[in-house]
Amino acid sequence: MTRLVFLPAFTAICALTPRAVAITPQETEFFEKQVRPVLVEQCYKCHGPDKQKGALRMDSRAAILKGTDDGPIVVVGQPDQSELIKSIKHIGDSKMPEKADKLPDAQIAALEQWVKMGMPWPDNDGPSKPSTTMELAKTHWSLQPIKNPAPPAVKDAQHWAKTPVDQFVLAKLEEKHLAPSPIAEKRTLLRRATFDLTGLPPTPAEVEAFEKDHAPDAFAKVVDRLLASPHYGERWGRYWLDVARYADTKGYLAGGEERKYPFSYTYRDWVIRAFNEDLPYDQFITQQIAGDRVATKDDPRPMAALGFLTLGRRFLNSQPDIIDDRIDVVCRGFMGLTVVCARCHDHKFDPILQKDYYALYGVFASTVEPLAKDLPELPTASDPANEAEYKKQLAVLDDQSAKFLDASRRDYALRTLTLLGVPAVIPPDIASRLLDKGAKLEFTKIRNKIDELNAGPLAPPRPQALIDAPQPMNPHVFIRGNPGRPGEAVPRRFIQVLSGGDPQPFKDGSGRLELAQAIASKTNPLTARVFVNRVWNSHFGAGLVRTPGDFGIKGEPPTHPELLDYLASRFMAEGWSIKKLHRAIMLSSVYQQSSDLRNDAAQADPENRLLWHMNRRRLDFEAMRDSLLAVAGQLDTSMGGRPVELTAAPWAKRRAVYGLIDRQNLPGVFHTFDFATPDATSPQRHVTTVPQQALFMMNNPFVIEQARALVAKPEFHQPQAYEAQVAELYECVYARKAAASEVDAGLRFVMNAITNPSPRDADLLLWEYGWGAYDEAAHKVDFHKLTFFNGKAWQGSAKVPDPTLGYVTINAEGGHAGNDHAHDTIRRWTAPQDGVVSISGPVQRPSDHGDGIVAQIVSSRSGQLFKSDVKPAGKVEVNLENIQVKKGDTIDFIVDLGGTLDSDSFLWHPIIRGNGEWDAKAQFSGPPGARAPELTPWEQYAQVLLETNEFVFVD
Repeated sequence: MTRLVFLPAFTAICALTPRAVAITPQETEFFEKQVRPVLVEQCYKCHGPDKQKGALRMDSRAAILKGTDDGPIVVVGQPDQSELIKSIKHIGDSKMPEKADKLPDAQIAALEQWVKMGMPWPDNDGPSKPSTTMELAKTHWSLQPIKNPAPPAVKDAQHWAKTPVDQFVLAKLEEKHLAPSPIAEKRTLLRRATFDLTGLPPTPAEVEAFEKDHAPDAFAKVVDRLLASPHYGERWGRYWLDVARYADTKGYLAGGEERKYPFSYTYRDWVIRAFNEDLPYDQFITQQIAGDRVATKDDPRPMAALGFLTLGRRFLNSQPDIIDDRIDVVCRGFMGLTVVCARCHDHKFDPILQKDYYALYGVFASTVEPLAKDLPELPTASDPANEAEYKKQLAVLDDQSAKFLDASRRDYALRTLTLLGVPAVIPPDIASRLLDKGAKLEFTKIRNKIDELNAGPLAPPRPQALIDAPQPMNPHVFIRGNPGRPGEAVPRRFIQVLSGGDPQPFKDGSGRLELAQAIASKTNPLTARVFVNRVWNSHFGAGLVRTPGDFGIKGEPPTHPELLDYLASRFMAEGWSIKKLHRAIMLSSVYQQSSDLRNDAAQADPENRLLWHMNRRRLDFEAMRDSLLAVAGQLDTSMGGRPVELTAAPWAKRRAVYGLIDRQNLPGVFHTFDFATPDATSPQRHVTTVPQQALFMMNNPFVIEQARALVAKPEFHQPQAYEAQVAELYECVYARKAAASEVDAGLRFVMNAITNPSPRDADLLLWEYGWGAYDEAAHKVDFHKLTFFNGKAWQGSAKVPDPTLGYVTINAEGGHAGNDHAHDTIRRWTAPQDGVVSISGPVQRPSDHGDGIVAQIVSSRSGQLFKSDVKPAGKVEVNLENIQVKKGDTIDFIVDLGGTLDSDSFLWHPIIRGNGEWDAKAQFSGPPGARAPELTPWEQYAQVLLETNEFVFVD
């Protein structure tokens, strides 16, 4: 390898500065899944423990920071200044790997992102020996058998403890000389329970009834009523869909393949029904791993549960990556184990062997996904006319498909006859594999029409399922994770550390049923603990284990280990009943505590790990959206069925759990409100507080429509004084009476709005939306207006990708780059007057897949003002000052894909300031005439009430 260029001494000092904080679980996962495999496969041969070409070693963070004899090769946090990144990008004389092809773009992007993150590397730089990690199984808390501890004795002078759960918590508090908080007042308690179990606010009538019920079991009756509600399954089903990385689309695909899953919704509906019916959790597990094995001809519904496996990303149809994703969702989802970190080597920290990984790999590689027509229909009340039309259209398409393949078989046979003198005999079941590139595209078009028909309203529901392959696969360990380098054979079996050290080979087909039984076994120390912790986390906003997706060595230990085991053992003893688990938690004083802060306790336990009060929690996206519809009287409570579009007018009135989840183009509002990424299993959502959340409540047309609907309710228009109308809005929004001071403030707001109406915002007309490209040599932007608006975004046509413009999309918050460098996304602003302006607002590229985007700002007067690469999962700040403009000048905000098209959605809504302020997000609009009329004073006031913390927080 050509030696890397020496960097100045100051850079060396910066590069060698140790990290100040321990790395997060997310950083560990990123390193183990995306960085270490690249280093192992691409770098260790020349720069590992056995050989250090150019005096460079790369098998530890310290060694990489040390660099070569000429100096460091990495500037931590600055990939563009790092010689390592330049060399793998083939910039300059030094090129790595030497005498080999350039690394794939995805691997380069991963290493760039890693350097930018600060080069997080798990604490143990040295390789772990299997014997060392396996010894941890003897002592690590989560791998010990679940006990059934007796509740501890407590002093409890205030008689606060009502259940064993309380005793475990109070004992810890008393150790620290702390007292728990008093029980919350009844309206708060009802609101908390109602949101927790249904994701909807209580009605004024429900609040009044509970406040009047003074029976000792009044709250228990509330909990039972809520658990019996069909809305319970919708709320808790959505929690599980985060774990299942549920989406209705496959992600990026090659060859024009249909992106939508035709029957994804049947899995979502199965999950909701499972929660509502209190399906025992061990059966809940079994059906999601091996539903085809427990389904019957009379009841095929358990097959719908297999969407847990099939609805992940399709990774450009890379089978090893699809199987890796399925191993991850099963092992992290059910057991809190990061088994996928053993794909390239034995797990660095946990007692998981590479053989364990490939034993499970063999299980999932021994399955196939049947065609839709070969899957059973799920029971439903179907329309005979629709059923007949569906069968008619399907028969036509199946006939086209068969004739196309027959013609291809004959053509192939004739070609072999010409070349070899003998016609080839092609079995029908492999004909599609022999198509050339052009024929494959034509055949894909026919298959896409079948998929579109299956995803449409005529098709009967079917499971998005898989079944065992006719012949199971005998797996081999892939050396360094490379499928092209098979190593030692391993049997399909369960994880060794959870099998008493002697895992037996699976013998029943693929082994999925045996795998499910091993996970759902009462002797498995992880399964019950992990699920109990998930339920606790959703009730309290933090789990007893605060790393719910990692119960391994790098995860946090439980704050209350005896309580966790008590609940886990009780959970199993009570038949794995999830509803009984809710009752055990919610009927405790711990759950019913006030959320008020106390200085003494806050100083001693600022993170509330001892549970001295209830955590205050903001409504998540789904509960917030559903609540807006509910208080406005607009909520459609119908259940099940195909997904609906949530973010485009006319606004869907169904619950958010039924919304379309497009993993490739997840709408910006989902990111704004911390929605779980559907690209991988999500153990818990991040909670952020950002300005965009407030701006959504202020400016989003959906929120505005609910404010209008709230004021349009019949009870608001009964003849009454303004004071009574203010009180009526308080009852609707908060389910409580307004205080005199609140009525007075409301009257002042409304009267001020009546007497001082705001001028209509005309600045939205200054923004245009289009596509094109910037010619840097000619200093000219080739701009073409987009002509199709779908109610929320400008795009090429009604279907994305558009045949001509591809994925070009512009919405209020950002959009998506086009398919090539001639079809950039362009948001254009025209100056309304002469002056000097500034531009601010970050460019973000949320997805960590692909190779990023390029953002530019071009002035028609001054030329290119800004250009920057935005890396995967990256963010670039934009702050430009003193830009001269004349009336009629244009400023274009251009986004181009990077090297390849892959997950190139972006967030960028700049703000231009001068003699006025022009906000791209607030002033985003459709064609002239599409903007709704201004809000009336009462509608403005209703919207203000919907924006308050009292509405968007649980407590």
